[in-house]
Amino acid sequence: MTSTSALERLLITDKVRPSSFGAAVTAPDYRPVIKEMPRVRVDAGVTLRLVVLSADERHCTGIDVESGTLVRGWAAEAFGAAVATYDVVEVTIAGSGSADLLPDPAQPEAVVIEAQPEAVDRLTGRRCEKMLRALLHPKDRPLLNNPSTAIPFWERRSDHPSVAVVDPGGSVTFSRQGSYLACVFDWQGHRRELPCLDRKVAGQMDRAGMKRMMAPKGSRLLVAFTPPIEGRCHKVVESLLPKP
Repeated sequence: MTSTSALERLLITDKVRPSSFGAAVTAPDYRPVIKEMPRVRVDAGVTLRLVVLSADERHCTGIDVESGTLVRGWAAEAFGAAVATYDVVEVTIAGSGSADLLPDPAQPEAVVIEAQPEAVDRLTGRRCEKMLRALLHPKDRPLLNNPSTAIPFWERRSDHPSVAVVDPGGSVTFSRQGSYLACVFDWQGHRRELPCLDRKVAGQMDRAGMKRMMAPKGSRLLVAFTPPIEGRCHKVVESLLPKP
């Protein structure tokens, strides 16, 4: 179970100013701590094309079109416009010294990008489905290769994933508990509950006045470790991934 203090830092609250990514704010205290940390060198100026799986003010997770790998892009500046799931965006690797902007140096998928991914296309259908299938988290392993819902920051390892595409293979339920948005699903024979950061889901439930909602059949989840919050990285559902 996630501790009360951790849940309090993943609340949905009306006190936080809505962002360009939607009126429903899911994580007002999800503020990565920027520290000066060593990082593997990434060539500046390289432009990647990513199929967006989740996006927030300065963070974008997507599939690199060329290699088919997951990438977590972090930017120093907030993005000026929202991008949607399965949009294809262009991002450019930031220049020298940008590694200091990575909130978690143990994220093997992380790169620093220049602000504002630019949408250039949209990918759906069989090609998108093929890319997602290739990235599915193995069903015989704990989520993100760790059985805990949160781990100390200093125990994070760069040889373990920080984000994964998960196919629960069954029902996925979203529920409101006060201002908290939960995602409930089965994994390895056990019922799991993780905080959900998907503003689109939260907004849909808010507008309809719903306290409980089932995900469409065949949906997948993007599960990730957060950057450190009070010294611990928490498992969350970053986004709902409907059938492309």
